[in-house]
Amino acid sequence: DGPRPFKAFLDVGLVRTTTGHRVFACLKGALDGGVDIPHSETRFCGFDKEKKKLDAEVLREHIFGQHVAEYMNTMKDEEPQKYQEQFAKYVEAEVEGDDLEDLYKNAHAAIRADPSSKLTEKKVPEVQKRFHQVRRSLQQRKDRVRQRKEQIAKKLAAGAE
Repeated sequence: DGPRPFKAFLDVGLVRTTTGHRVFACLKGALDGGVDIPHSETRFCGFDKEKKKLDAEVLREHIFGQHVAEYMNTMKDEEPQKYQEQFAKYVEAEVEGDDLEDLYKNAHAAIRADPSSKLTEKKVPEVQKRFHQVRRSLQQRKDRVRQRKEQIAKKLAAGAE
């Protein structure tokens, strides 16, 4: 191990820093990638407060998704319909719970072989999403007010009869 090229500090913002939170999984990934980040192992998944020791096997299981694999297998046996909904992409790709560790190992090996990021072709949506209403012109607004007045007048007339 030579000198580390980067030094960074973890800023979690408003995230609740509970033991085993995914922000600490990101921290572990950055540490494994060679970034020098001051930290304590007490927040990693697998740290036992009573023994005051990090169980590396539990941390390894979480890194390789064994907790997800166990959940997948349990869900597949107990609630197949919910399993089909929750793990639809895995079912579509024909990935079983037992295949997750190999999937992660292959991903880690591919990253180590070529760590440079690859630009991907982004699909442009056919219809752009709009999260706000389109602004109406003055004429449209006046017409809408006129229609609303007519509706209210009809209701009042129907109620008076």
